[in-house]
Amino acid sequence: RRTTSISITSFILASPCVVTMASQAVSMCSIIITFAVLLSAAVEVSGFQLLPTDNSLYIRHHTLHHTLGRALFNSANNDEVVTTEAERLLAKAKAIREELGTDAEKQPQQQSGAVQSPIQIQSEFCLPATSSSNNYRLYLDVGREPGTWMDPRWGASGRRIECTIDVSFSSVDDAPEEEVWEEITSGLKSTVTSKSSKVSPVFKLQHAPFARLRSGFDKMKIEEGGYCIESASKSSTIRFCLSVSGTEGSSSAAYGDISIPKGKLYFALPYFGTSQSDGSISISKKEGTICVKQFGWNTGWRREESRILGVFRAVPLEEAKRRDKF
Repeated sequence: RRTTSISITSFILASPCVVTMASQAVSMCSIIITFAVLLSAAVEVSGFQLLPTDNSLYIRHHTLHHTLGRALFNSANNDEVVTTEAERLLAKAKAIREELGTDAEKQPQQQSGAVQSPIQIQSEFCLPATSSSNNYRLYLDVGREPGTWMDPRWGASGRRIECTIDVSFSSVDDAPEEEVWEEITSGLKSTVTSKSSKVSPVFKLQHAPFARLRSGFDKMKIEEGGYCIESASKSSTIRFCLSVSGTEGSSSAAYGDISIPKGKLYFALPYFGTSQSDGSISISKKEGTICVKQFGWNTGWRREESRILGVFRAVPLEEAKRRDKF
């Protein structure tokens, strides 16, 4: 009886601990079950899909072979779309090539077989396409020169105007006697002072439509031109004249007290003859003078005077183009 009472007493004393341990065990089981449920739900969500029915939603599992089959089906559809688009683009490119080939056959071809462009852009500073091979570029340097009879106020500041003019001389032997302005013809003949010299007929001087000023940012219209050959006993001179619009106008403020007057400019250079092989003429590359004719009293009475406007040089056009890059 004593032993039984001791056991009962011990059980009664230890019962709170037993209850506490049982409660903890139940809590742990509850946590484990909850975690297992959540894990199972996560796995099911990754492998199951909700599909709609008439009144409810049911779960269908995606198998691996079904997923792979769907991917292969989509890939095949994409390949078919790409192939169709590529065929369409190839057909369009072929049609464009055929169209371009037809247009090229219609265009005239040179002897070398190169296709000529139907549109040719001609610069307003260049010579016409029909010019001869005796092409030159004139480099004009207009400004006050020593001994000139120009107005004392003209070019007093020392400023100068530089410009280029492309011209073309025909061979004297076969130059066509095209009609030249009467003013140019009479003006050129009046520059010949020696009565013993022989003067050729005045031929038309081919020229660019405009003179190139200020690196092409300004221009001066060339209206007409002519030239002739003066032959003396020991030397010959080529004399030519250009009728210009001048720089006195809207752009004259850019040049200050210097200007090119409207009218005829007269040039002269030593002439060395014409080549018998190709008909090219030979003229001096040295510096010559530019003159204008104006009325004044510098000779003691009022008359038309020849006044120095500046200096110039004549350079073969091909050589000038290589140097100037235009």
